[in-house]
Amino acid sequence: MFADDCEMAYGEQAALVGVLAQLQPVLALEIGTYEGGSLALIAKFVQQVHTFDLVSHVKKPLPNVTYHLGDSRRTVPALLSGFAAAGQSVDFVLIDGDHSRKGVAADVANLLDSPAVTRAVVLLHDVANEGVRAGIRDAGLNRPKIAYANLSFVPPWEHTPVLREVWGGLGILVIDEDGDFWPRERRIDTNVAWPTAVSRSPLWHAVRPVRVAKRIASYKVRPLVRQVRGSRGASLTQPDED
Repeated sequence: MFADDCEMAYGEQAALVGVLAQLQPVLALEIGTYEGGSLALIAKFVQQVHTFDLVSHVKKPLPNVTYHLGDSRRTVPALLSGFAAAGQSVDFVLIDGDHSRKGVAADVANLLDSPAVTRAVVLLHDVANEGVRAGIRDAGLNRPKIAYANLSFVPPWEHTPVLREVWGGLGILVIDEDGDFWPRERRIDTNVAWPTAVSRSPLWHAVRPVRVAKRIASYKVRPLVRQVRGSRGASLTQPDED
């Protein structure tokens, strides 16, 4: 029933599959391929998928998926510009790539700024993380095209110690620029302003500077680790041209 090679908890997988089954997308994007666990779930429901990562970690490509390598801050806008010029619209997006605050903000903003994303559902993974959540807010969610925003759509499944980074959870953005896609009340849920997906203790809030320092240090090292580990699947895909 659930995929063990997916970086999502079982409840997150169920939510992902449920959204895809209801939406039945024709064209989808995934930012953050890694080993392709969530990508395999998406590809079962979508005719055409484009997935993005810095380097390749996949072992076997899927027939209805196009793999893009490189910085998503360049590769995603380039593809979206092509879609817009061709009159194509993206139906579904999963964002689970660069987890730094600036990286998340860039990925979300690039999607929301694109004329190729006007009627879509966007799922965002790891919204329990403070940096990820702040990056989503930095992208600017008070836009007319956003009909619904909820950053605690699926809360994280485990409780973490106060000094550890919190991960997991799914957020959702419903994009409805023309007003004919989302029939319910248009709103930004209050949980968008929360620092994480669930309520935490005063001690958790007090040691936030320590977690921030650890996060900054880890993101200085992580790109180098990804480049080294990605060499095993690099032959399956080619980098996008600048």
